[in-house]
Amino acid sequence: MLERWLKRFARRGYCRLALSRGMLTVRRVGASRHVPAQFVERLLPAGADASQETLAALIGAALDESGGSGLPVHVTFADELVRYFIVTPADNSVRMQDLRAAAGVRFHTLYGEDPAGWQLVADWQAAEPFLACAVSRRWSDALQQAVVAGRGCVVSALPEFVAAWNRSRRELGADTWLATRGERALTLGLIAAEPRPRVAAVRTLALPDPVPSITWLREQVARAALLDNLPAPAALLLHGPRCDVWLPGATDFTDPGMTVRWSESADRATPGANAATAQPAPLAWSGTTS
Repeated sequence: MLERWLKRFARRGYCRLALSRGMLTVRRVGASRHVPAQFVERLLPAGADASQETLAALIGAALDESGGSGLPVHVTFADELVRYFIVTPADNSVRMQDLRAAAGVRFHTLYGEDPAGWQLVADWQAAEPFLACAVSRRWSDALQQAVVAGRGCVVSALPEFVAAWNRSRRELGADTWLATRGERALTLGLIAAEPRPRVAAVRTLALPDPVPSITWLREQVARAALLDNLPAPAALLLHGPRCDVWLPGATDFTDPGMTVRWSESADRATPGANAATAQPAPLAWSGTTS
């Protein structure tokens, strides 16, 4: 059903929608490169406290202004709206409901909140610890309400860190960790290499203003590695705005410390591109958020 719907609207393009605590952006992309993209950006001054209905109205208005009503929508949630955590399944976990129960208990233990109020998804694994994330249902339901009201469809909804992992996971390992840069913080993914590269932990590093030196970043990453009993990486693959002070060459070229390199922007990629080699997103949802 979804595949037929997507083919039906393929000639009209699709929308990329990004949500953060204080900002909403919509980028409508036409099916042809000759059709210019439409970009809408809106502040959400009350985004942290706004009701679901208010958020839905703001999202719907931005989609309508971009000409994206009725189109497939690919959504990214900023890391500041997401809670990440690692779940260790019980030895006797064999069913999906066992894994979901373990994730719910872990979420409640860490945050002291009822998981029923959160959209919780995970890279479900019965044999090893797995990464889970949660987005408030106030945000996920407002998104769904707005898109459905505009006769569209949420094709995918991804947290920012997970989107970065999906684009870059083949480049990651014990020597190369992942990070996404937000306005005020870095989301750091610590990578364990055995038996295969996986996210062992996710840590949030508050960013001082102005942006600190590469020495500060190296110290923070080394500290995170020590706390999680992992060897510090030789490189950090970073998604987000570039920092001149972290670019190669910003320090003496003989410095043997951790280097930083930036990933290509996701805006250059088209949803569905490289489908022959890409694996499904391990932490994402589409359609309804029930």
